[in-house]
Amino acid sequence: VLDASGQWGSLIKVIVSHFIVAVGLVANSLTFVVMKSPRLRYKSYSHYLSALAIFDSLVLINQEIHMVNEIQGYNNSTRFFSVFSDDACKVFMFFDTVCNLMSSWLIVAMAMERLCVVCTPFRRNMWCQQRGAIVIIFTLFCVLSCTQIFRFIMVENDGEVCMGSRVHQDLYVLLHIYTYQFTLLFIAPLLLILICNIGVLIRILSVENATNNEDSYTTRVGGNTRRRRRTTRMLMAISFTYVVTTLPQVVLTITVHALVKKYKNGIKHVFMHAVHWIHIFQ
Repeated sequence: VLDASGQWGSLIKVIVSHFIVAVGLVANSLTFVVMKSPRLRYKSYSHYLSALAIFDSLVLINQEIHMVNEIQGYNNSTRFFSVFSDDACKVFMFFDTVCNLMSSWLIVAMAMERLCVVCTPFRRNMWCQQRGAIVIIFTLFCVLSCTQIFRFIMVENDGEVCMGSRVHQDLYVLLHIYTYQFTLLFIAPLLLILICNIGVLIRILSVENATNNEDSYTTRVGGNTRRRRRTTRMLMAISFTYVVTTLPQVVLTITVHALVKKYKNGIKHVFMHAVHWIHIFQ
């Protein structure tokens, strides 16, 4: 599959990617089943996690399609995308990017919901209930889909790759790299998740300090409060996991883009050849 020059990073990428896809699909299936159980199905966060399991599974499947297409290129065989028409490429790229965005922004929605819950624990906020979660998920899907409408105009099949049309190259780079990748997929979700989680941590610490005061009867923790805190910690763990796993890709993407922009295409080939493990983060 790979040449003899030592592209071991690409080989690791292939092996690790297949493993991640397999494990991820199983984990997402189990998550969906658990979240739809009678005990949890009416919780607001169960809708977020169920939707996240669906969209994350679609992201994994799309990544597997990209991987198969890449492997076929190494083998000099007919690539998967070579049979796509321009319209098929437009639909696939739109579908692929919307799924990626939904996976990121659903975690943002969960982080914001937890911040709302811990800041106003005794108020029945509609946005922290089942109906509010459904409305937010549907609204997110509609808004994020609108941000990717340009792909139906600018994407085409360039032989064996679905990519932006050369006619709209400058505008496509602006929309795909700066708007989609940097802003919507990476930087904005990361910042919002960090802000919300820091706010939740500050609130939890302040409440725990109050509950440690044995002289204050009104701040003693009940069963419902303990369960709410366990849920909050679980969802915060998911949010922080997203931050930890996404941050290397953010740094890598911005670094490579800055180097390529400054030194043109030559630096990209040197960079990718010298640091083979970089493929793992793609």
